Formats: sequence, C-alpha cells, structure tokens
Amino acid sequence: MISKLSVIESRSLSAPENLAAEAALTSCAAPGEIILFLWQNEKTVVIGKNQNAWKECRLQPLLEDGGTLVRRLSGGGAVFHDRGNLNVSFCVSRPDEDIPRQTQVMLNALRSLGIRASASGRNDLEIDGRKFSGHAYYRQGAASCHHATLMLKVDRDALEKYLCVSPLKLRSRGVDSVHSRIVNLAERFPSLTIPSLREALKNAFGEEYALTPEPFIREDRLTSADLDNMKALQERFSSWEWTFGRRIPFDLEETARFSWGEADIQLSVESGRIRAIRCYTDAMDPLWTEELEKALPGIRFVPDDIRKAFSSLPEGPEPGMREDLEELILKISER
Repeated sequence: MISKLSVIESRSLSAPENLAAEAALTSCAAPGEIILFLWQNEKTVVIGKNQNAWKECRLQPLLEDGGTLVRRLSGGGAVFHDRGNLNVSFCVSRPDEDIPRQTQVMLNALRSLGIRASASGRNDLEIDGRKFSGHAYYRQGAASCHHATLMLKVDRDALEKYLCVSPLKLRSRGVDSVHSRIVNLAERFPSLTIPSLREALKNAFGEEYALTPEPFIREDRLTSADLDNMKALQERFSSWEWTFGRRIPFDLEETARFSWGEADIQLSVESGRIRAIRCYTDAMDPLWTEELEKALPGIRFVPDDIRKAFSSLPEGPEPGMREDLEELILKISER
C-alpha cells in the first residue's frame, strides 16, 4: 500500500547524469513509497537496453551537431530527447508497482490541462491515433522503474534526422513515416508549457494516491555509498562499452517483426556450431534475451539442438516470444 509520495526534479540536462540519478532513486525507494522523478535531456538519442546502437541512430550527424547517444536500462525502442520533451519516472519497490495506475497519473495530469489522451497498446499514449508518449520499464533487485517521455515541443526534424526507424515497425502501424506517426502536444495545445506540465503531474500524482507529495532531499536520503554508486553509474552510461556493446563477427543475420516487437538475430557459425549470437530487440523486457545469448553458443547449428536449447529457456516475457525466436533461428539454419 502506498503511504508516501516523494518528488524530485532534475536541474541537469545530461542524459548519463539523469539516468544514473534515476537508477539511484529506484534503488532507494522505500516500501510503500513512490518517487516521482521529472527530468529533461539536451539533444540525445536514447536506445533500449537490447537495441543495436549502429542500426537505431545516425551517429555521425548526431555527434557533429553536439548530440549524445546513450543506452538506458529498460527495454523498448529508441527515442529522441531535447528540451521540448519532459521525462517522467516512477521509482517504486516491486510489490508496490502498479503500471496502469502510474500511467493514469499522466493521463489525469493531461486531462486537467484540457488534453484528453488515451493509452494505446503496451507502451504508448496517443491523441487521435498519434503518439506523443512512449513508456518503458525495468527492475533492479527489489525495485521497479517505469519511465515515459512526454513530447511537448520536440524538434521533429531533428528526431527524423537522428533516428533510424525500422520500416517494419512503420508498416505494422500502417504509416509511411515517423513524422506521420507522432505528434507534439503543443501542436494541438499551443499554450501548454513544460512548467505547467510539471505542475499538473505533481498535482495529479498527489490526487491519484490521496497523499501530499514531499520533496525528495538528496542530502537527507542518499548515503555516501549511494552517491558513489551514482557516480559509477554515470560513468557507465557515458562509456563506449555500455553504449555500443559487444559486437560479434557474424556471418548470418535475419530481422523480423512480431506482435511483441522486432528482433534482429546475428549468428557466428563455425564448423557447424554456433560460436556467438546477438539478439537485438525492442521488446519491453530487457533481461530475457541475455539468457538466450548464453544458451546457444557451443551447440550444433541443427534443428534438434536448437529446439533442445530453447526448451531449456524460461518462457519469454511476452506471449509467443520464445517460440517466435526459435522459429526465426530455425529459419536461418535451413538456408
């Protein structure tokens, strides 16, 4: 049962710093407490934990324009942040996690500003079928984080310049371009501002849980160990190794889109055995594919061994995910 609400607003526009702060806040959320974290980044492409950085972002133009690429802890797809976007995080212990209710806080905040939006699919908020908010989630130990973007006045030309949106994803939405899929709130509600959106969120947060939100005071809540961990996390989010990840010298590749998301499988096969595998995906759960990448190396690249390896894996986090990826790899083996 929620008995305490805390609010903290970041003054930083640095994505590594804000992602590190979010992770630290998630870890220190007390049982019965929700911490609402509001933050913004300056000209940043943020990719999901299991995405292929080389395929999701046009890196050279982004860097030439002074932008940043970072990899977050949650699953889902790539997004573009600038000062026209407000990020919202709910940091909470896992027993107190309630994604629909947390989402309702955002919908109620928008409704208080005269904006009637709706939830769509697993992780979007929309107005008239056009997306202005994407959501993602991750868990660390006994804690949970649910975060979302709210596009108020994002530079859509920059978004299209830096993001490489998969044509498979666009076709699944029945649209020709990302430009026709998304919308800025300010396009429909020109008087809306980031400060007014911040206040509406804080008010809706308190009203939803019938509690008065209290300021989260870092000096009172974060220990020296927490601050050291936050510094280490900031360095991690800034590192090449974390952002770009391990690349393998693959010789087989297949990409497909399923009801739960898109998957790009890369395989290195030598002397009839799988030597390495990478599974890039925008699926919402960021951890399951790591189990897949551990289970297949060393096995013979034949249907019976592939099926046996998959049978040892737990059920996928999304319905049909394990079966779909098994069939995709079997398809590659039959070439």
